Amino acid sequence: MGIKKGLLIVGCWLGVLGLSLLFLYLFQFLNFGSLAQNQDFWIKTGMSFNEIADQLKAENFIRSKIIFEIYSLLTGKANQFKPGRYILTTNISIPKLVKVLTKGPEEISVMIAPGMTLKEIDDKLSLLNIIKPNDLVNLDIHFLKNEYPWLGETKILEGFLLPDTYRFFSDSDTNLVIHKFLDNFEIKALPFFKGSDNILDKLILASLLEKEIPDYEEKKIAAGILFKRLKTGIPLQVDASLVYAKCSGRFFGCPPLTEADYKIDSSYNTYLYPGLTETPIANPGLESIKSVLNPEKTDYWYYLSDPKTKKTVFSKTLDEHNKNRAKYLY
Repeated sequence: MGIKKGLLIVGCWLGVLGLSLLFLYLFQFLNFGSLAQNQDFWIKTGMSFNEIADQLKAENFIRSKIIFEIYSLLTGKANQFKPGRYILTTNISIPKLVKVLTKGPEEISVMIAPGMTLKEIDDKLSLLNIIKPNDLVNLDIHFLKNEYPWLGETKILEGFLLPDTYRFFSDSDTNLVIHKFLDNFEIKALPFFKGSDNILDKLILASLLEKEIPDYEEKKIAAGILFKRLKTGIPLQVDASLVYAKCSGRFFGCPPLTEADYKIDSSYNTYLYPGLTETPIANPGLESIKSVLNPEKTDYWYYLSDPKTKKTVFSKTLDEHNKNRAKYLY
């Protein structure tokens, strides 16, 4: 009877242990019983395994720090968690959580559209937590010129951030972001400038065309017009440069130009000042770059954009241009 009683007691304890383990499996590993919510979780560079576990517990991604630590240690993953920003569900299981933290943060795909400006790109990247606000805008680029001598005399990165789709990690080092942009420019855009005497000047012209004309063939005709105007000292008279001046380097959300805007005293006012603007006014795509490098010679001296069709209307004389202005713009 004593042996049977002892076995019964042992069996009861084993049953309790088994139920406890089942409970832990269901509520720690599978994490049933809570509604899934996506939340940010950051692992900062230099954080210890214990600090990461404390943070996970504090932000309710795990119920038990001890079980998380035991599982991480037993699987050999405790010291393999990678820093960065994660988007985790609050009901994630411990095995999946450990797997995600070991793999590292997911890269963020970012499309830079043709014509976006330096400030607009900075806004977009900072909104996605890839960089801090104004990291690109305030960057002193002189240290980059040894590695990228083709940057020439430029003082800011406007024009050199080639429109494309990029992949970045959250909380990226600004230098890594810059190098990714410039490496891409060097591979995809720089070959077109082979034999060109001044890359910056060509990018300025390409940026003006990017913001004014959508069609490639029309861009080549307009490029020819701008080159003729530069050669003869006639102001370029490009509205897009005024928008850049009016809204301090941003086009998104900028209100339409008014009559007073044409009197803005700025080096970007191509109505008041002949020659090129101080910098590009945007980051042109490859089509705009190629149009400047392959301008079409014509008898035209003027152009405007039909606001309804977005087609470009060219004129040979000022009288013809004024008639087109009356026809299409008023």
